[in-house]
Amino acid sequence: MNDKIKFNINENEESWILKSLVLFKNNLIAQNRATNDIDDIILRISSKHKIDLDTIDAGIVINSLSALRHKLKSENLPRTEINDILGKMLDETDSKKKLILRKSRGNGRKF
Repeated sequence: MNDKIKFNINENEESWILKSLVLFKNNLIAQNRATNDIDDIILRISSKHKIDLDTIDAGIVINSLSALRHKLKSENLPRTEINDILGKMLDETDSKKKLILRKSRGNGRKF
């Protein structure tokens, strides 16, 4: 059984993921909770081309995207892109143990 998932994200999706993680981190800071795991994920996503996420890290990203989706919904803002990213991530993490994010440029090339 393959325990890794190849998940391609473009620059826009990367931006949404980072925004959601920062929002999630800010909420944890307001509750005086640790943010070390989120800091690590943010650093890896913003500095590397291929990111290995285990199930815990993938869960953190999914939860942060879900929180951002909820915030956008409460403000009556469009959330189609968040829904698309969440859909892809949830489909891929159902039966796998690891999630690998690969960044691609706007034209679909990996870098």
